[in-house]
Amino acid sequence: MKKSDSIDLTQPTRQSYTAILIIMYRLYKLLIRQLFPIILIVLLQGKLASSPWFIYGIITIASLASLYSIVAFFKYYFFIKNQKLIVNKGVFKNSVLEIPFDRIQSINFEQNLIHRIFKVVKLNIDTAGSAGNEIQLYALDQNLANELSEIILRNKKKSTTDEGVMDETPDERKIIFRLSLPQLIKVGITENHIRSGGVIIFFFFYIYDSLKDLGINVIEKSEQYAPMAEQLAQSLTLMALFVIFFAIVAFVISLVRTILNHYDLKMYRKANGFVVVSGLLNKKERAAKDDKVQIIKSSQNLLQRLSGIHELVIKQASSAIVSDVKSIKVVGLSGMDVSDTYRYVLKSSFKGLAQLNMKKVEFYYLFKKLYYSSLLFLPLILISGYNHRIDLLIYAFALYIIALIGSRLAYRKKRYGIGTSLVKIEGGVFGFNNQIVENYKIQSLKIKASFFQRRRGLCTLIIYTASGSMKIPDINEASALKAKKFLLYKIESSRKAWM
Repeated sequence: MKKSDSIDLTQPTRQSYTAILIIMYRLYKLLIRQLFPIILIVLLQGKLASSPWFIYGIITIASLASLYSIVAFFKYYFFIKNQKLIVNKGVFKNSVLEIPFDRIQSINFEQNLIHRIFKVVKLNIDTAGSAGNEIQLYALDQNLANELSEIILRNKKKSTTDEGVMDETPDERKIIFRLSLPQLIKVGITENHIRSGGVIIFFFFYIYDSLKDLGINVIEKSEQYAPMAEQLAQSLTLMALFVIFFAIVAFVISLVRTILNHYDLKMYRKANGFVVVSGLLNKKERAAKDDKVQIIKSSQNLLQRLSGIHELVIKQASSAIVSDVKSIKVVGLSGMDVSDTYRYVLKSSFKGLAQLNMKKVEFYYLFKKLYYSSLLFLPLILISGYNHRIDLLIYAFALYIIALIGSRLAYRKKRYGIGTSLVKIEGGVFGFNNQIVENYKIQSLKIKASFFQRRRGLCTLIIYTASGSMKIPDINEASALKAKKFLLYKIESSRKAWM
């Protein structure tokens, strides 16, 4: 059996011995996640945590996990044969994966802290038809990983007529964007802090559900604190302080997460595609070919608009269910950087952006948003006023005003344009976003109408691509049919390969 420093990939080759630590780490993390509620109870009950049986149990589990990791390492090897990457793996059951080169969609590199210490990389190989990375080589020597990647992509290029295959020669990279440290901090400050607040709330709900599953009645145990909580809730000042504290925690989480994910972000232009590298503790390298890019989405929230920075998401073709993992996200871009990216991907279609005739959706789009906002907040306002709860009345009324303003802004910004070469959909509330897809990359179209839309002669046009869908809501039915026929004609008459 060849060691991981071999470059003769026609022979069975194992990963670096560091893979044992990586497998062990992943296994421990999974066990801790699954046993977290039990561990929490044990730690809260100090006597049980100090019991020798608990210590023996921890040692036993750790020993079995270590043994499993070692066996998994020695039973996992790979090699190349007949234009295929063949992987043998399995601890209790042996399995063989044969992946033809022409099925491989992308090869991405990843390095966490352990990888960097031992100077190895993780290789993620994504194939057509897989929901995630079909093959993960947890720890390879850098030279071996580069050699494997180059062999696959070089032979893939020879075996396909697709002219969009990237040349993966490392020294042909040209850096087109680099996120500086001040810009990184700015990105963290302007992040979506509401999302981070949702993460905090989700965490507490997870703890609650876990304890409930173990038979612990959290509500019953917390009844002794109910009078104190009610007293705090009646204090407008204390509620405001709690909101401020919650916002600060959400802000810190957003900032830390941004630094961890996007530290030293670089965007390279390489042959006919992009390579994006970023990460502090877990460094990731992702590649995207121009021809594989289906939808380009750029966005700005309110803080980002004030700071003049953009966020770009490049969605690639995938026959599996599309997820964020399949997309490449680049942050901290200027308007010029976004425009340059459009120019690289769209090529001759780029000129069509300026020629698009952007149209507004129908007034019913605004009516729906106003109706749902009123349905949510007006009963709360009336109940608060009836019960003389001035504090709740102020909160509900303020949120209702914000919802009304947001509905109006969403209606003003919701526009669409269908041109001879591409489709663009704009939107946003307090921020702004747009999605662009070239006509020949559209897979199918669908016109959908609810009962209330049909009564008004309206419908929603859904555009399907290999990386997800785009919707044009609440447009005239005749306009939707005309747009559908036009786009179908463009799809059928185009001779360009959609990926």
